[in-house]
Amino acid sequence: MKQPHFHVVFRTCDVVQALRGVRPFGLSKRVLIQHCFISLLEAIKPYSHSIHILGDKLSPELIAFFETMKAKDSSITLSNGEYGNDESIRQSLLRAVDRPDDEWVYLCEDDYLHAPQAFEWINELILTREEVLAYKPRRGFMSLFLGDLRKKPLIIHPADYPDRYRTDQKTLSFLFLTKFNHWRQIANTTFTIMAEAKTFKKYKKDLFRSARGADDDYLSHRVLERLPYRGRALCVSPIPGVATHMHEQVMTPLVDWEKINQNILERLKANG
Repeated sequence: MKQPHFHVVFRTCDVVQALRGVRPFGLSKRVLIQHCFISLLEAIKPYSHSIHILGDKLSPELIAFFETMKAKDSSITLSNGEYGNDESIRQSLLRAVDRPDDEWVYLCEDDYLHAPQAFEWINELILTREEVLAYKPRRGFMSLFLGDLRKKPLIIHPADYPDRYRTDQKTLSFLFLTKFNHWRQIANTTFTIMAEAKTFKKYKKDLFRSARGADDDYLSHRVLERLPYRGRALCVSPIPGVATHMHEQVMTPLVDWEKINQNILERLKANG
């Protein structure tokens, strides 16, 4: 399989307040966005990529920051409008369905911090997908429910939420192994997802409906795999996660996110 091209739609707004819990490490919303974007850019840099920053009512300070990033990386483009949350999701989906079928489109919200190895691990999963997802049910009737996992649309969610390990949240899931880590099937996600553009096109109707009210529960229920499996996508997240939602109660476990954040801060200070 050829190396994938990643197209990122980084959806951002620095006037929105934290909705779930408290932002970690005492970061303001604007600084948090800057750190999350830099972590994404550094992780994706070794791989073929393009990034579109989809701004929503951005402050002049944040526009200036993104313009500086653009000047350093020609793969970055920027737009800024007055959308509101629902419309900005629709705008990101419009960009996803407009890409070539075989591109891997990453819809990324602005409060996800990425580990340096994020795209190394994701790239490895994509390249070894045929081998990693191969599965032959021991009982023939199971194939009626499952189909061929290798042929299912694949969606990747880079974070590993700690509530998935609570007693009342545990579910039966497929578990896959690549060279670097495990990947677990999940049945719910946020709007930070990665898939081939043809997958966004396949589920276009349900995805656009989920933008109404930013309803990621609707997205998960309509698009992601659960019994009966046929017709839905296989969604996986890495263990440990390679990104974290930057709210204290939901951060990806087993990763030193404070150290990753501090390293970014130190580099920013060193570069003035």
